[in-house]
Parts: sequence; structure tokens; C-alpha cells
Amino acid sequence: MTDIALSKIANLIKVEDDLVKVASLRQQFIKEKASIDLKLSTTTQLQIDSIMTNLSRLNNAALKLNTIKQNIGTINQVHDDSITNIKDYATIKKMTQVNQFMAQVMDLYRDISQFKTFLDRLNRMIAEETKAIQDSLVYRLNNFFTIHYLLTQARNFQDYLELDTTSISDDLQSIIQRIVNPIKKSIRLFDELLVEIITSLTESVKDGNIELIFKLVKVIEFETTEDTKFTLMESLGLNSQRDLKSINYSNFRGARRNYKKFFYDKLEESLDETFNGCIDHFAHDKMAVYDNLEWLEDELLFVNEKLNPLFPNTWEISSFIQNVYYNRLHKFTMEVIKTDPPAEDLMRILSYDSHYGKFMTQLQTASNRKSVIKKDQKSIIGEDLKNLVLEDYLKVITIKMEEWNQNLIKQETKAFHDRESPPDVYNYHQVIEDLDANDEIISLEVDTDVFVLPDFKTPLTMLKEQSDVAADSGYSKILVGVIENWSRGYNVRIENYRTIIEEEYLRYMAAYNNDKYLVTQSKLRRMFKRTPQETNIDIDNMTPDELATISKPGFIEYLTALGNTFELNTDRLQDKFLPFYKDKVHANYHDRIIKAFEDTLNPSTELISQIIRHIVEIIVNDLFPALSAVFTKSWYEDGNATTNNDSIAMATKIVETIGEYMEELRSYTSYDIYQVTFNILLDTFIASYIKFGYANVLKGDGKKIDPNATKKYKSFAEAISRDTTIFYGSLEPLLTRKDREYLFSSLSALEFMSDLATCEQPMKVIPQIWENDILNVFYYCSVDYVKGICLCRKDMDKSQVNELIPILEEIKKNHHLNVEPPTLPIGALTDFLYES
Repeated sequence: MTDIALSKIANLIKVEDDLVKVASLRQQFIKEKASIDLKLSTTTQLQIDSIMTNLSRLNNAALKLNTIKQNIGTINQVHDDSITNIKDYATIKKMTQVNQFMAQVMDLYRDISQFKTFLDRLNRMIAEETKAIQDSLVYRLNNFFTIHYLLTQARNFQDYLELDTTSISDDLQSIIQRIVNPIKKSIRLFDELLVEIITSLTESVKDGNIELIFKLVKVIEFETTEDTKFTLMESLGLNSQRDLKSINYSNFRGARRNYKKFFYDKLEESLDETFNGCIDHFAHDKMAVYDNLEWLEDELLFVNEKLNPLFPNTWEISSFIQNVYYNRLHKFTMEVIKTDPPAEDLMRILSYDSHYGKFMTQLQTASNRKSVIKKDQKSIIGEDLKNLVLEDYLKVITIKMEEWNQNLIKQETKAFHDRESPPDVYNYHQVIEDLDANDEIISLEVDTDVFVLPDFKTPLTMLKEQSDVAADSGYSKILVGVIENWSRGYNVRIENYRTIIEEEYLRYMAAYNNDKYLVTQSKLRRMFKRTPQETNIDIDNMTPDELATISKPGFIEYLTALGNTFELNTDRLQDKFLPFYKDKVHANYHDRIIKAFEDTLNPSTELISQIIRHIVEIIVNDLFPALSAVFTKSWYEDGNATTNNDSIAMATKIVETIGEYMEELRSYTSYDIYQVTFNILLDTFIASYIKFGYANVLKGDGKKIDPNATKKYKSFAEAISRDTTIFYGSLEPLLTRKDREYLFSSLSALEFMSDLATCEQPMKVIPQIWENDILNVFYYCSVDYVKGICLCRKDMDKSQVNELIPILEEIKKNHHLNVEPPTLPIGALTDFLYES
């Protein structure tokens, strides 16, 4: 019993109660066994029947093989009886050959006598066919096959006669040549017909005449097959063994006729002629050829999509035509390059070369066939020469851009020095941040007319023109090189401007400086970072016109225009030019192009900072007359009604001067520059206010501060409060709600100074004010600020100040360790310097 059966039984009998089922299971197994036996018997009988049938077929096959063998023997016997055993077999064979020769002679006589007439008729047919295809591109070559057949017969006849007469006398050979010579005209006419067909291929297909191609292909394929047969027989040595006296000369071929080579040669000549026609048309401007090659691309597309499928794949018509046009375009380009064209022409060549490569790649992809175009044929000038051309172009364009930049610098220098006309006005769209009534940040979009230098867009226009040409070429190396070179030139212009405005600033200060209001001038000049002006000119006695010869009018306006120009250009470079041209280059060049644009940021920022600094110094210079009275007796009494002083208060003069300058600046400068200028002006003005006050007390006619003064007009705190109120109330309208916070914080330097000057127990209280108040507002405040006011106090001497300074420095050090610096630090007291 099998394992399967045992397993089945085990599954049926698992518990003791299953034993009562044994009898029924036995009957079930008996039925299953009977069923299996029946199926086995049937299958076995079928196999026996199949074996018997196959044995019967095998027996029949053996009988038929015996019959075939007997028949083959009979054939052999018949052959022996009819050939080898026939008497005079050699004689019969010779007679047969003689009969064949005589028949061939008769045929030759007839064909030779009629050969000229035959050719004349053939020539007329060829001429008529040629004229028909010339007259109509839709003509379907109705007689082409007939003409080819007749010409083939004639050429076979010619080959036979020329080969058959190689062993006869020269006279007879001369006669034979006279007979076959007329066929040369027929061959020439047929070649002309083929040329006409070949040159009409594309246009005929465009007109729907594809039958022309099919018939041409049929003829050339036939000729190619016959040439292949001839070559094979020649290689096997069979051609020399042919019996010329017995063969049918109508099928005789004595040499290869190379119709396929003729087809490719004439097709190439036709394509060359087409391309040369384009060159000749633009002979006056060869570079115009590259701008007018749409026909070539259309032609290649048509050949690839329409013409190529009509030819056998082995002909590779599309690839052949592509290669021919490539070779012609390459040759033409080399001829142009050898003439040493200008940089613009080189870029046009490179631009088309890139376009051509992309076009060929798309064309090959669209054809969905394996490319037979070599990789170096994707470039009309070749990779090696292309690299040289790229380098030459970069050298040429670099020199050109440097020359242009130098000329621009000369023009800009002259225009800034002469200032013969006001700056240009440009409508500038700005986004300004402010605070609403709930002190929430809001953005305001405004259009402002700002001053800019004449032709301020010229450098960026030059960049765009050169970069667009470089980008159109498709070569990232060229585009990045152009931008990098432009960036270097841009920075050279910035350096020139920095030199210009420094020279112009010194001229302005030579004519309009108020150094005479400084106390202990050498020290204060050093504090104000003023360069001493050595001049023998009597400035005080000069008229305005005479002063204008030293420093021409419009200096601040041109400074502002210069700052606006570089701010606008910087924004355009970063927001528009950088992302636009970054997308034009390969990812490998992204870092270089980003760096090229970013290299202009720091120089531009430094130039704008220098401009703002000079504007602020000019404004503060005009404040010197008013500031010269700070902390003096007149300052204490300024604005006090009991003094019967009718003059304008010092603080009012200051805010009027600042207001006049800043309102004017706001009318023609960008808000960003205006805001930064105002902040730096506040910092510089407040520092100047304090320095003038210290100098007047310690070196001038001012008196030391009495913390215990009781009279109101002699109270230092009251005077400071008065000035602070005037400053804030008058300057507040010049700023947005958001920027007024900086004004308020800056002016707190005066309030803190008042506290420092009037507090009791200064050695104890001043460190507390320094730590809890001053450093929280002026994170980088200089200790000299406190040192100066302490020296101005009547109740403090130098020994106390010297004892206090180290304590303050230690507090500042700990404050910086424990408190992060603010995002926008208040700069009025940063690096504050006062020499006692």
C-alpha cells in the first residue's frame, strides 16, 4: 500500500468511533479501485493502437525508399546508355557547338548591322524621358524601365564585342570600336536622365510622386545585384573560364557599372550645388548664411521623416544627406574662421554651432534609429577647434569690454567732475516697511522719482547684450566668462567712483568746511576723522562764484544719484540678472556665475556707505556753528525768556538744518538710502553734540556741570531735556512710525548723559546706570562716553574717573557675555572716542 493511501486512511480513522466506518470505507475503496483499473485498461489500449499505426507507417516509408533507390539506378543506367555508351558522342557534341556558334554569328551580324539604328531610337527615348521629368515633377517615368532594359542590352553587347576581340588584329579591333562607339552617347544621355531624376527626388516626393523613387531604386538595386554577381564570379575565377562563342551575349557583363556609386556621387553634387547657391546669395555678407539656414533644417527634417522611409534601410539616405551637408557647412565655416572674423561673428558661429548640435540630436532622436553620425559631426567646427574659438572669443570680448569700460570710466569721471546738468530722474517702485496703528508690520508700495546718473542703465545694458549673445551660443563657458569679466570691470568702475567722490569731497570741504568752530582743532579733527586741508586760498573772502570754482554745485545731488544708481543696479543684478543667466548655464557653472554677481555686492555696498558717510559729514559740518555753543553759557540760556534773547535757539537751528537736508534728500533718493543716511546722521550728530559739549567744558569757555544747580536756566538736566524735546518733535515727521524707534533710542544718549551728569553718589550710581540702562540701549557703547561726562562734572576729579573706568569695562565685558547683541544696534555711541 502506498504512502498516499496510508495517509488517506489515517485521516479517515482518527478516533475509536471511526472503526464502525471500516466496512463502508472498504466498499468505497473497492469502487475506486475498479474505476482506476478501467481507466488504466483504456489508456493502455490507446497506446498499443498508436504504436501499431506508427509501425505501419514506418513499413510504408521503407517500401517507398526502396522504390526511389531503384528509380535512381534506372536514371543512372539511362545516362550511361544515352551518353557514355553512344557512339560518336564527341562528334555530336562538336556539331552542337558548331551549330551554336553559327547561330550566334548570325545574331551578331544582325545586331551589329542594326546597332546604330537601335541606339538612335534609344537616344530619342532617353531624351523624351529627360524632357518629361524636367517639365513635370509629377511625371512617373513611364518608359524608364524600358529604357534601362534596352540600354543594358546594348551595354552587354558592347562588353561582349570588346572582350571577344581582344585576341584579333588591330584593324579588326578598330572596326569593333567604330561599331560600339555610338553607345557612349547613349550612356551619357542615360546618365543625364539619372542626374535629372536624382536632383528631382525631394521636390518630386513633396509633390506626391513617390513612384519616381521606387523605379529609380528598382533599377539601381538590379544593377547592384548584377555588379555583385560579377564581383563574386571574378573572385572565384569563373569569368575567365566563360566560353564566349556559346554564351548568350545579351546577358553578358564585362565589368562593374557602379550605378549606386553614381547615385551617391550625383546626389552629393546636387546637395553641394544647393548649399553653394545659399552661399552665393549671401556673398556680400557671409555671416548672414548662419541666420538663413532654416531651409537646411527643413530639408533635413523632410528627408528624415518623408524621404528616408521610401528607400531601403541599407541605403541610409538620411544619414548620407546629413553627412554631406555637415561636410559642406564645416568647410564653409573653416573658410570663414580663417579670415579672422571679429568677435561678434565668432559668437554667431558658435551660437549656430550649438543650435546645430541640438537640432541634430533632436533629429536623431526623432528618427528612432541608431545614429550613424559621428559624435564630432554634431559640431560644425569640431570640438578641438571649438575650444580654441571659445578661448579666442573670450580674449577678444575681454579686450573689447575692458576698452569699453575704460571709455565709460572717462566719461563718468568727466560728468561727475563737471556736473554741468542735474542728474536724471528715474521712477523707482519701492516697498517700504512701516507700523500700523497696532504696531504691526505692514508693507507699503510706493513709486518715487529718484536721482540717477545719466545713462545709469548703460553698464547693465552692455552686460545684457553681451550675455544674451553668449547665452544664445549655448556655451556656458562663454556666458560665465563674459559675466565674470563684466563683474571685474564693474568693480573697477566702483573703485574709480570711490576715488572721484573722495577727491570731490575734499574739494567741497576745502571750500565750505567749518573747522574754525572746532575747539582744540587738531584733537577734534582727529575725533571727527577729518583730513586737514592745507590751502593758501582765502576762503572767507571768496564769493560764491569763486567758491564754485573749487567745488562745483550739485555735489550732494550727484552723490545721491550715484548711490541710487548702484542700489538700483545691485537690485536688478541680484533679482533679475542672476536667476535669469543662472538658468542659462549648466549646473557645473552655477557657483561661478553666482560668485561673479556676488563679487559686486561688497564693492557696491562700500561705495554707497562712502557716499552716505560723506553726505552725513557735509550735513554735520553745517551743524558746527550751532554745535559750537553746546554746554556753554549761551546754551544754558538758549530759549530762556528771561534773557530777552531774540536769536533762534541752537537746537532749533540744528533741526532746521537737518530738516532742510533730509527733506531734500527724501525727494530724490531711495528710501533705503534715505533711512540709512538718517540713522547714521543721527548717530554722527549725537556723537558730535556730545563731543562738542565735552570740548567746550574741558577745553573751551564752557563751565563744568554742577549737579546741584538750583536755578532753572543753569540746570544741565533742564537744558538737555529742552534740546531732546526739540530734536524729537522736529525730526519725528521725517521718519516712518517704524523708524521713529531708532530716533527715540538715539536721543536717549542725551538723557542718559543728563542722568550721568546730575546723579548723586556718582561712584555708586553711574555703574548702575551704565549696566541697567545704557548698555541695554547702546550695546557697543564706548566707556569714553561716560568718562567724558564724568570729567565734565564739577564734583568729580580725574582720580575718581580713573577708578571708575575699569569697573565700567568689567560690567561691559560681563554684559556682552550674558546678553546677545541686538539685530539693529544703535550706533551713536559705538566707538565713541574722547581725548581728555
